[in-house]
Amino acid sequence: MAENQNTGLVALKNALSADSVKEQFQRMLGNKSAGFISNIISVAQSNTKFNNVDRNSIILAAAQAASLDLSINPNLGLAALVPYGGQCQFQLMRDGLVELANRTGMFEYIVNECVYEGELVEKNRFTNTYVFDETKRVSDRICGYMAAFKLTNGGTHTVYWTVEECKAHGLKYSKTFNLPSGQWATNFDAMAKKTVLKHLLKKYAPKSIEYLNKAMEIDQAAFTGTIDNPQPVYVDSQNNAPRTEEVKDFQEAEEVNEQTGEVQQKDANGQATMFDK
Repeated sequence: MAENQNTGLVALKNALSADSVKEQFQRMLGNKSAGFISNIISVAQSNTKFNNVDRNSIILAAAQAASLDLSINPNLGLAALVPYGGQCQFQLMRDGLVELANRTGMFEYIVNECVYEGELVEKNRFTNTYVFDETKRVSDRICGYMAAFKLTNGGTHTVYWTVEECKAHGLKYSKTFNLPSGQWATNFDAMAKKTVLKHLLKKYAPKSIEYLNKAMEIDQAAFTGTIDNPQPVYVDSQNNAPRTEEVKDFQEAEEVNEQTGEVQQKDANGQATMFDK
């Protein structure tokens, strides 16, 4: 096993040391490129599941994060490289979503929280308005998940999904929803929060924010081709295609991955860390 890992790492390091690859990352990241490439190697080295992943897939997934200027450092929780089915997925984390949105300067605030029993005090489905009050909580039972934003021009929108709606979404779109070690099983609240936030931004945020929409479109994709012409492959989708923007529309991450998964990762001391997420 160690020999296979070393062989894979050497091949990845050799590929990343090619002048053409270094130049492309430098073009995207400038003087941050060397540190970013080191992070690619560290991520691959920290998880033995990368031993069976195509190294070109790793580089292409990392290039998506680089093109968005999002770190893949697990401790930051902005983006991640996730081994899945012999390929490497680019994964946009919840904090990465918020980071990209905040860069636009168009959002006054973004909120994404669990909603406990009693906290939802008013709901009007006709006007799509919700009133939450944390002082009204009557128990520690989570009933749903909310996400809301306010734009600097005054525009607001709120989304609220019940626990049952989130479960139905995960069951419909996630291949690994029922796996005991999958993220929906081990980190349901985190997965549900990101799902609701992504739906809010994808459906109701200004469509003029092209790079935010692009990031959500390629979330959970692996890639073939080249850095200059990457071709997304949605290996975790039921029909190998990006999720459409229907009501419970997009597939979230649930890769079983100890080091670079959606929510739970391990720090340098081997301890699990929660990103959101």
